[in-house]
Amino acid sequence: MLKRNQLLQKREKDSDRGIFYRYFIKMSHQSIYESTLAEHKKFNGRMSDMGVTPSLSIADKQGICLLAHADFMAFEGDYSPTPSPFLMLNLCTGYVGRMKREGDGPSLEGVLRSGTVAIGLPNTTASGYWSKTQMLGIAINLDLLASHSTEVVTVDSLLPAASQLHNEPLLSAVMTALWRDAELHGLSGAFFEQGLYVLLKRLVSCHPPKNQKHSTYPLQGARLQRVLDFIESRLSNDIRVTELAGLVGQDVRSFTRSFYSSTGYAPYAYFTFRRMEYAKQLLLDRSVAITDIAMRIGYANPSKFSAAFRRVNGITPSEWRRML
Repeated sequence: MLKRNQLLQKREKDSDRGIFYRYFIKMSHQSIYESTLAEHKKFNGRMSDMGVTPSLSIADKQGICLLAHADFMAFEGDYSPTPSPFLMLNLCTGYVGRMKREGDGPSLEGVLRSGTVAIGLPNTTASGYWSKTQMLGIAINLDLLASHSTEVVTVDSLLPAASQLHNEPLLSAVMTALWRDAELHGLSGAFFEQGLYVLLKRLVSCHPPKNQKHSTYPLQGARLQRVLDFIESRLSNDIRVTELAGLVGQDVRSFTRSFYSSTGYAPYAYFTFRRMEYAKQLLLDRSVAITDIAMRIGYANPSKFSAAFRRVNGITPSEWRRML
């Protein structure tokens, strides 16, 4: 009888512990969820302060990550006047223009174009300017991420990456894949988490940028627009750099430097980039064969088109279409 009473008392204690544990877990999850909602509201508030309404804005329930996509008008001033706890990964998804950032973190200045990645360190303020642009932003709470993994990424290890703009197909392709996956499945799942670690691992491996002196004056205003309009009119044909230089009365060498200073591209590389952007629009129509798309943008050889597409975007046309 004594043993039976002892057994019953033990079960009652175990039951009490179980109830307390489940209550503790429930309250912890609720606290994290409420904190996530608050951070998501602040995240959207910072964009609203700049007159931006995102076309997509998602937060994961653990509070580790936020994702948003939006169009930004040209801006100058304080765009991060209060520190944020998030590491910001920003991928330009449209337009070409210049940007500058100054503040607590590394200073940054250069050309934003489709595929360019810039990062902002957590707990820093920033001011500067950017031209009209379209951006995908992924915000990561490094402290919370570390609590869910044995891999730890420190702010110091990201300083070299934050000191430069990145035009790497790997970064662009992974961020685009995460964007598309988030539209379908949100920010949870092994695929999204693995993608974050691929991005962070690559950024941590960056070396400090070399100091460069720029003495070339960029093309601006009507002269630059004249060249860009001519390129758009020739996407289905070939083009020569001598033609472009002639439009603004420069020799090929001077024009190439000026064009690069304005856009971040060599002239023919920009022409190829715009062709591949046009190809992406054509790939949306699955009834059009990739061979026909190659012909429509001036490639008689589909293999050369596929190679050019992969060089610009990091994946083949077929792989890009499957991601849609």
